[in-house]
Amino acid sequence: MRFPFEPKFITGRFGTLSEFRKKNGMQPHSGVDWARPEGTPIPAIANGTIVLQQFSQVLGNVSVLRVMDKQGKLWYVGFCHLKAEGHGVGTKVQEGDTIGFVGNTGSASSGSHLHLTVSKELKGVFGPTSVKIDPIQFIKDNK
Repeated sequence: MRFPFEPKFITGRFGTLSEFRKKNGMQPHSGVDWARPEGTPIPAIANGTIVLQQFSQVLGNVSVLRVMDKQGKLWYVGFCHLKAEGHGVGTKVQEGDTIGFVGNTGSASSGSHLHLTVSKELKGVFGPTSVKIDPIQFIKDNK
């Protein structure tokens, strides 16, 4: 597995609770944010199959990639706030293939970036922080 972008572009980390989030009664951050210019191609973090593409009021355009970890367990990786998708549902992709393009869609987006989430269940991609795991640790554990 690979990081979609270099760590130096991370602008939001999983589980953090900023002053803005505290003040507005929000949950801890549910993914990892990488700030990149709108339209930047987003590479797949691993081999897998695109199992869902949909628009969410909060997360904007979302593509979900089903991947397998080192132990053979399935996980769902959400690529959120996309400008546009790269492939359709059912497409098998290889690590590094373009999943979509960085955008600024959805009410939770505060600028052009990728919001990456990892969950054991498909619906967990859209769920609270408590049903997700840290994408950075997930990628490190499965390199």
